Amino acid sequence: MKSETARISSVSEVTEKIKGVIEGSMLLRSVCVRGEISNFTRRPGRFGSDYLYFTLKDDKTQLSCVMFEGVNELDIDPQNGMSVVCEGMITVYPAYGKYQLKCYTMSEDGEGAAAAALEALKAKLLDEGLFSRKRERPKYPRKIAVITSPTGAAVRDIENVIARRYPVTELCVIPAFVQGANAVPSLIEGLQKAQSIGADLIIFGRGGGSSEDLDCFNSEALARAIYASKIPTISAVGHEIDTTIADLAADMRAPTPSAAAELAVPDIETLKNTLDALKSRSVKAMKRTLSDCETELSGLAKDVQLHSPRARIAAWEARLTSLKTAVSTEIRKRLDRAESSLMINARAISATNPLEVLSRGYAVASKNGKAVKSAEELAPGDIIDVKLNKGGVSAEVKKIEV
Repeated sequence: MKSETARISSVSEVTEKIKGVIEGSMLLRSVCVRGEISNFTRRPGRFGSDYLYFTLKDDKTQLSCVMFEGVNELDIDPQNGMSVVCEGMITVYPAYGKYQLKCYTMSEDGEGAAAAALEALKAKLLDEGLFSRKRERPKYPRKIAVITSPTGAAVRDIENVIARRYPVTELCVIPAFVQGANAVPSLIEGLQKAQSIGADLIIFGRGGGSSEDLDCFNSEALARAIYASKIPTISAVGHEIDTTIADLAADMRAPTPSAAAELAVPDIETLKNTLDALKSRSVKAMKRTLSDCETELSGLAKDVQLHSPRARIAAWEARLTSLKTAVSTEIRKRLDRAESSLMINARAISATNPLEVLSRGYAVASKNGKAVKSAEELAPGDIIDVKLNKGGVSAEVKKIEV
């Protein structure tokens, strides 16, 4: 319950009072601060000068800073991890009710302790070989363990990409802190749990954040837990400027959780197109093979048919039939020619047969058994025998005509 005498003030009024107290303090009008630069950004300002926004930090706390390049003295090129000394005054930014160091000068104070320690740790783990092993991820993962904050954007991005590209895989989200003091043991516990749930791939990480937000991924203990994993790992810490130790220890690094999901699974539509093409080529190859086999089988069948005993017997039977026909034809021709010749000879013999001559009214005269060929062979009073067609007679020659 508010006091009856208390005056109600707006947020702006309270902020203005704080601003007046802080900026009116002689102790805060001119301060020199040593710290390590982080979250450095440069934005275009008015009148051709850039606005520099960054954080100065040490091992216990951090301080927001702003500086106007071109107006203030700046002899160095500020970079994250650089240890610097800044001189300026503490002011209040009313829009956010936030105090900050408005820097007038900045000078380099050597490499920051945190950055040096990080580089030393990287060198140590590199020498031990923790960054050398890079295993192949499974081409078609059945189950993927995702170690991240269950309420962050990273897990939603991964789920959306997997559902679109390869919905047949199973996602198992293992909740873990990805920022703060509990992040390292939580991430290590998630890696250990992933070994026993049947996953064949692990994605761990978070969305983008400041360098301080990502400090847990530069832990030596986490790096050793990643290296001890029997399952291939993909680091999906959403930052592209710096490389964390977790990135180096993992089997593969992705710039964002969405990119990690893209790398983790194939595109099912591409797989379908590939399978359709393979199916088409397989069908064509099978048809060609079947056609070649049919042609070869047909040739073999012909060879078998030509060389089989039955085919040979049939061939010899056909040849014998042909020879029989040829012999019969030749014999018939020869018989016909012999018969024709015989008939001709018979007619010739018949034409010259004396009996045939006698049958036409002629007679044959003989004397003393010899045929009389001329009247000069006879004399009156000779006795001759006369052969007729039927029978014969003996006669005495009375008269001779020559």
